[in-house]
Amino acid sequence: MKKPLNFLGTFSICFVIVLMMTACQSNDSGTRIFIPSRTSTTLNTEEAPDDIVYTPGGSAYRANVFEQGVQNPWPPIEMTVVQIGSGSKTIDVRYRNHIVTKAGETRNNILYLNKEGGFDTTRIIDIKLYSTEQLSSLELFQEGGAGLIGQEVTVLVIEIPPDIKTGEYNFETGLEIEGRDYGTIPCLVEVVE
Repeated sequence: MKKPLNFLGTFSICFVIVLMMTACQSNDSGTRIFIPSRTSTTLNTEEAPDDIVYTPGGSAYRANVFEQGVQNPWPPIEMTVVQIGSGSKTIDVRYRNHIVTKAGETRNNILYLNKEGGFDTTRIIDIKLYSTEQLSSLELFQEGGAGLIGQEVTVLVIEIPPDIKTGEYNFETGLEIEGRDYGTIPCLVEVVE
């Protein structure tokens, strides 16, 4: 007749099973390709609608800044808002998920990050952007930005090579804030003639 396992024996078996299960799980951080940071080096000879301008409210697109009595030559740049993260660790990201461009241009995508209660304004928040795949057709860079109090801003710079083929280029951009992965947001770059 077999003896029933005592509490310690049952606990030990469960602990070993949990260790085996977690050891077999893949770590998706291996699929992250961190986007290199740089300081703003873009010196356009012509103004573009998505040039970054600095306002009292923080970083903004040139097309979305209006001066009294001056006609803006561009329509406003449309943005979308998505929520990423989970539970109490969620953030709202306002950004452009669809960018139309020509070959040889540089496009800026401002990411406005907001969370309930705001970000800690007493220190610099570490924000890293990453791609989930190696992009051979587009070059991505991360630059700093400025936002409202309690808001974080970063800029995804997309350089489109002059010899790129027309078409649609889909990719996912991930956000890691203070070492925590919040997940990815989709972006579509449409290269036109």
